[in-house]
Order: sequence, then C-alpha cells, then structure tokens
Amino acid sequence: MTNTQILQAITGNIKELTRAFEQHKISQPIDLKKEWIDKVEVMQVLRMSERSIQRLRNCGALPFTRVHGRILYKRTDVESLLESNYQKVERNQCGC
Repeated sequence: MTNTQILQAITGNIKELTRAFEQHKISQPIDLKKEWIDKVEVMQVLRMSERSIQRLRNCGALPFTRVHGRILYKRTDVESLLESNYQKVERNQCGC
C-alpha cells in the first residue's frame, strides 16, 4: 500500500467518523451554575440586604426555587426585576 493510498483511507475514515458524529451530536448541556444564583449573589447584584431579598420573594416580585432548604434564583429573573423597575427621567424634568 502506498502512502497516497494510506492517506486516502485515513481521510475516508475521518469523513465517515465526522458524519457519524454529526448525526449523533448532543446539544450543549445547560450550565446550571450560570443560570441559577444564590442569595449572596442576588444581594451583591441588587446591593440589598438578605431581608430585602426575602421581601421581594414574599411579595412575588422575585421568583425562586427551594431545593432541600437552599433558595436559588434565575439570573434572568433578577435581570427582569431590574428592567421592570427601570425609570428613565426626561431631561427637562430634572432642570438640567
């Protein structure tokens, strides 16, 4: 077998493996560490006390999940809370 034939065989095998891999490719798993955060991170992001975070939970403003007593929040829910309370002041209202 010549070097050219060996390279052609290897190339064919690589193409076959690539096709098989593409057919059985699994989508990227969700990185739960990025999606869910604990109260300490929420307190840092919102610059609020633990009690204030609890008030937001109690009134329904900040959704959460509880697993074996540990409370976790979705990053997107914290971002939504900030966005929903965003108020843009018109320039002429502040007297500038």
